[in-house]
Amino acid sequence: MKRNLNSLCALLIILCVIALFSNNMDAIQLCYEMGKGTAYTDATQNSFFAKTTVQAVDMNILLIAGILFIVVISNINKGLVFVWKNITLFRWIAYLLGGHAVVSTVINYMSKQASVTFEGNPFDYQALIAAVFVLVIAEIFAIGLRMKEEQDLTV
Repeated sequence: MKRNLNSLCALLIILCVIALFSNNMDAIQLCYEMGKGTAYTDATQNSFFAKTTVQAVDMNILLIAGILFIVVISNINKGLVFVWKNITLFRWIAYLLGGHAVVSTVINYMSKQASVTFEGNPFDYQALIAAVFVLVIAEIFAIGLRMKEEQDLTV
């Protein structure tokens, strides 16, 4: 079981690195064009800095959530499954994913404002669903821990 869990964590880390590079390819391209002088205008530079700053905040939120997730997996590998530390970590991961939903919505809104047509809803429902899902997992762990504590007291 630990081997499968560690394999999935390694896969998750690889996917996160791929997502990090793929999400920033447009920023890298614009940096290159601004360096060449072909796409350098004040409006381009201001929107680039705003968008890049918001994306950096978003990536840092996801990085912290990933680190916390790795800490949870490390605790589980040590045999510490139903402990309050894991529940607190799961809750923080859920809050960070909720923050990611808000920041991702801002990014989507800024991208839609930059385009000519404004179609669809910029709100990131997938990140919000992930946040609620992780929060549900935290509450399931809390219920399991309370049941374990009650059973330890009755013995």
